[in-house]
Amino acid sequence: MAFTQAQLDALESAIAEGVTKVKYEDKEVTYRSLEEMQRIRNLMRDSLGASDNSGAMRYPTYSKGLW
Repeated sequence: MAFTQAQLDALESAIAEGVTKVKYEDKEVTYRSLEEMQRIRNLMRDSLGASDNSGAMRYPTYSKGLW
């Protein structure tokens, strides 16, 4: 599904205000919970390439357990 920046902005604004009803353009969406809104926000961020990882690299570590 393709998301727009306007949809993401509206959702983030609603999360910040603590409301579950989001209006953007001529549409209105009512979410069930804050958790659902956060999941959708993360999906939107990933889709738009606006993830919150700030470019940080993660390096895996391995251990054989032989200390």
